[in-house]
Amino acid sequence: MGNCMPRSPEIVANRTSLHLLDFFNTSDYYMNYDYDDFAAAQPCYNHYCPFFQRAAPPYLIATSATSLVATAALLLALRSHSWPHGRTFVAQLAACCGLFAITLPPMAAGIAWGWQVGEGPCRAMLLLWQGSVLAQGLLLGSGCCNLWGRGWCRAVVPWVTAMVMAVPAALSGGIVGTGLSTQCVYRSVDVDSVVHLLHLTVCCCVLLLLPAALLMAAVWRGTCGEMGSRVWWLFWVLWAPHGVVMVVEVLLEAGVMPANCSVFESFDFALGLSAALGGLHCCLTPLMLLLSAFCGHKVGGKC
Repeated sequence: MGNCMPRSPEIVANRTSLHLLDFFNTSDYYMNYDYDDFAAAQPCYNHYCPFFQRAAPPYLIATSATSLVATAALLLALRSHSWPHGRTFVAQLAACCGLFAITLPPMAAGIAWGWQVGEGPCRAMLLLWQGSVLAQGLLLGSGCCNLWGRGWCRAVVPWVTAMVMAVPAALSGGIVGTGLSTQCVYRSVDVDSVVHLLHLTVCCCVLLLLPAALLMAAVWRGTCGEMGSRVWWLFWVLWAPHGVVMVVEVLLEAGVMPANCSVFESFDFALGLSAALGGLHCCLTPLMLLLSAFCGHKVGGKC
């Protein structure tokens, strides 16, 4: 649903939701929606597809380049600045941003010229993409409330947990299309697939429920005033809209919300833009950490 459907029976049979990875490029720009749940309806022209097919590759390349430069600068700054949570913690945040950034150029190439390297690399990229996001969320949560203790446990457990939690994202994604229309997509399974529902649950827990729980804990303990200075809340501010839109996706597919051409197209724009907004974390997190260190502001402490 909500898909840029190239005129290919293979892709029409795989109803995949649009995501940052799902900017389809086909032989022409007159792509239609094919809603098999609404077979009697006329196809809808999708204005989302041509816009993002042009905009996505330069956006991804620019975001990746900016992130890698900022991350490298942050790693260099670790030598000359003191960090309340320690250099290891900040280095792990930098690693999350860098890992996310290196997945963006392959996405851009796949959007522009079609994904030509097979399903295995596609799913590996989805695993790294999703795992880096989840790892950063878990690391920030652990830094905020001292989860998993300290030392090697705090360094290893969030990464292992995040990669395990990212497996459903890799399994629910895959290859659709043929030839130059081949794409590595975020969802190549039905919305009621177990792996997709697991992926949705994981995203809601890390992107929505975890920050909500931390916020409620801060309110309960009366420490809300301290939270404004914490640069890591930027991560959840950027990714929360995407978590909300993913929930809306399920409601649309389940028929809980009214569905028509205008609604689906609006949903496409919301999902694509929210994923693009979330992706900015790989640039802004290292930049904000650098700015905080440069200005001498504290970055640590409890929630």
